[in-house]
Amino acid sequence: MASASLSETTALPDPIVAGLPMPSFKRIGVEPISGACGCEISGVDLREPLDPETAAEIMKAFEHFTVIVFRDQDLTPEQHKAFSRHFGEITELPQAPTYGEHRDMQEVRREAYEPENVVPSFEHFHTDSPFLLRPPKCIVMRALEVPLWGGDTAFSNAYLVYEHLSDGMKALLDGLQVVYSGADIWAKNEKLPPEKRLRLRESHDFREEELTNIHPAVRVHPETGRKALFATTAYFKHFVGWSEAESRALLNYLQSLAQHLHYHCRVKWKKDTLIVWDNRFTLHRGVHDFKHERRHLIRTTVMGERPLGPADLKA
Repeated sequence: MASASLSETTALPDPIVAGLPMPSFKRIGVEPISGACGCEISGVDLREPLDPETAAEIMKAFEHFTVIVFRDQDLTPEQHKAFSRHFGEITELPQAPTYGEHRDMQEVRREAYEPENVVPSFEHFHTDSPFLLRPPKCIVMRALEVPLWGGDTAFSNAYLVYEHLSDGMKALLDGLQVVYSGADIWAKNEKLPPEKRLRLRESHDFREEELTNIHPAVRVHPETGRKALFATTAYFKHFVGWSEAESRALLNYLQSLAQHLHYHCRVKWKKDTLIVWDNRFTLHRGVHDFKHERRHLIRTTVMGERPLGPADLKA
């Protein structure tokens, strides 16, 4: 009689997705988008108030996958805001164009006749507004109009980028801080030819000193303690105590890691698709691979906590 194979006699550990064992869900449907991050959630109508059990499972999916996607959510702006408040306090941004009369909502819009650069797409994965004292916790974005093909948003799991570093690189980054600043983006934009300028918000109520802050290069989740890379090119000036040339050399290496496909998921927009992504621990970028079509997304921004670094855990 043939002996049993190793796979038949050895119990395998639970499947891993987004770097951790797959959690269980009873109130919502959850389908991972990739092995690295992201999931689609079904069985929820966001036009209706959420019961506590369903809301808790959505938050569990958000924490685990860092990117959660809902399809066919035809929401009013007020319903959009009501759902957003499950994640925290809605905040304004100084640079992002507002949506109509809603100062607490932003829009990402590119008309069919406009060039790609009117939307700050950034050529590398990034986090939004890291120059703020309390950068956004998450973005809640919904599609009003999308191209037939293309215009996806891609995400990179910053937890995994950090966790796959060598012990020596982790030790170096754990002790670094980053100077981020958005104070000069309007002046830089004005110097560009009109056809190359970004679409930025014309005025805001933020003070000049609020647009530059220092944050840890490695960010720690305030509840789980899990670490993620928090050094990206958008609004980056330099590492504290490093020259700009030295800073850029290290940053370019870190950015190259975030491009690796095994850290990614990619979401195809459809009308009334709604995505929530964790801006603290996920990097993202728009994919502007479409022409002569309109792409119009609206969003709320949820305020985050002041970033914690490894040194804060020792304090």
